[in-house]
Amino acid sequence: MLAWRDLKHPQKGGAEVVTDIYLKGLKQLGHEATLFTSRYPGSEEKDNINGYNVIRKGNKLSVSLHGLIYAKKHEKEFDIIIEQINTLPFLTPLLISKDKRVLFSHQLCKNVWFYEMPFPLSYIGYAIESLYLKFYKNTRAFTVSNSSKQDLIKYAKISQNNILVLDNQIDFKQIKENQIKQKENYIIFCGRLNKSKRPDEVIKALTIFLSNVNNKGEQSSSSNKSASNLKLIVIGTGSEKYKQYLLNLTKKLNIGNRVHFTGSISNQERNKIMQKALAIIVTSIREGWGLIVTEANANGTLAITYDIEGLRDANNNSIGFITKENTPEAIAECMGTITSNPKIRKDKELKALKFANAHSNWNKQVRRLEEWLRQ
Repeated sequence: MLAWRDLKHPQKGGAEVVTDIYLKGLKQLGHEATLFTSRYPGSEEKDNINGYNVIRKGNKLSVSLHGLIYAKKHEKEFDIIIEQINTLPFLTPLLISKDKRVLFSHQLCKNVWFYEMPFPLSYIGYAIESLYLKFYKNTRAFTVSNSSKQDLIKYAKISQNNILVLDNQIDFKQIKENQIKQKENYIIFCGRLNKSKRPDEVIKALTIFLSNVNNKGEQSSSSNKSASNLKLIVIGTGSEKYKQYLLNLTKKLNIGNRVHFTGSISNQERNKIMQKALAIIVTSIREGWGLIVTEANANGTLAITYDIEGLRDANNNSIGFITKENTPEAIAECMGTITSNPKIRKDKELKALKFANAHSNWNKQVRRLEEWLRQ
């Protein structure tokens, strides 16, 4: 497999966790597996992670060229060469034979370019992605959601018969129905603090919600008092510049005392916070699956999400809320429902927990991938 980062990379994310799960799983099923990836400060050129070999060369830009050269040079040594695309491609269709190459796509960048890159690089990146995808028309692919499958059909022109969908799974033991916690008066955002995840819109939504509550003038109501004290916990890290922007935004909106930033915390601590939250809010511009939603569901907590690729796969209106519009105002409306109608919230929590239970078997997905690769 060719990928830009590995599990030990300091900037690893969900994609690297999934990469490890599949390579480790294939190794445990008796296959030899090698990951070609980029170097980072202090890294070793050759390594072994969970039984599979790791070869590192180049940086996040040059790894694509190094990886393509390595794959071509050693093509006869491998039965399958899987190219994983995260922003920049390795372009295996240029040199690797059709019967050996496979594409692994979590999600396409598309409009993410306009959030993460300055002008004119954003337009250049968008144009280049649209161009290089055309090379993969005759390449078999596997991906993590139906949304991503439809993108590959639409933009890469890959036949739907050549695409395998392997839904992402949770990798920890979920709680049982009788373990759903008594909820406390807060909502959460959990993810990288960057523009494409749009945590600023969650902060704005909280401001709108609090304004709506206070304008009702029903402070004698106990439920209204609770709603007027709603807080937001922001879990995750990002650039100091963007975090400072978020801090300044809370002060500007006069809700600095309502928003708490945890920084980087362990998954165990994150799960504890999730279990007592009224909801997790996910406002990404685009996702492959939206695994953080399923992880919250596994902790007995529903999600309020925007109606975008990936989140439509991980969430729906029977287990959570998909906003009518992708705006802070629409999020605030959903906040109003979960704070004023505990019965609706609790019903969705139970259904969300069942949905997570149906997405808790990575071993099954590894076996499905192995069978597909054999075919």
